[in-house]
Amino acid sequence: MKSKITFVGSGNVAWHLAKAFDLAGYQIHQIISRNETSGKEMAKKYAAFFDTKPENMFDDSDFVFLTIPDKAISEVLKTVKAENPIFVHCAGSCSLASIESLKKNTAVFYPLQSFTKERNLNFFEVPVFIEASDSNTFQKILNLADSISNNVKHLDSENRLYLHLAAVMANNFTNHLLGQAEKVMDMKELPLAWLKPLVEETVKKAFELGPANSQTGPATRNDEPTLQKHLQMLESNPELKKLYTIISQDIYKSK
Repeated sequence: MKSKITFVGSGNVAWHLAKAFDLAGYQIHQIISRNETSGKEMAKKYAAFFDTKPENMFDDSDFVFLTIPDKAISEVLKTVKAENPIFVHCAGSCSLASIESLKKNTAVFYPLQSFTKERNLNFFEVPVFIEASDSNTFQKILNLADSISNNVKHLDSENRLYLHLAAVMANNFTNHLLGQAEKVMDMKELPLAWLKPLVEETVKKAFELGPANSQTGPATRNDEPTLQKHLQMLESNPELKKLYTIISQDIYKSK
């Protein structure tokens, strides 16, 4: 008999998890979402029941995935009357203890990836970090994770928080800096795509040699004429000039 999975939330993480679990043979049983458009679309895709209120959750699911904003997890769970499922959150920054006192069987299922609905990805390549309230629940969440990922690891809440911090810096900060680089390219109507080979090689070297060993550029060399020239070019954008200065100084100090 197929295990049943309920999702609270119908955003990017829910869409990708539902697709992976469906392909692995699980039944997407119920979708609960305040966003009726995406929630009903997701429910229709998997022939699942739909509702907008967590208090109307069925009690016959095996797992309930709380794929909602971190700050809403505990508050939503307090409204849920169902007790039989294993309740799972996917947040890197929330502890297991934040839900452990609210339900009997709880777990964390943290997929370390940036999710966008429109982009396809191979979930078997996504690292998943898990934690659970007891050994029996842990085995069940481990079996679930192993069915869709080839890279599953146990990680407690404290270490997962540090992983989440590092992930934000590596992913979100990098993407933001690419956005700032795009603004510079736009000054002369140059295509962002020209930077792609450079960025790909930079990331590759960082993981092969280590970031400290692969750092290059004018800040590393303390090339003051080039640094000053760049700062002059950014006079019209004080915030970007400030960002350039702070990061360049930090690179130089890290030599």
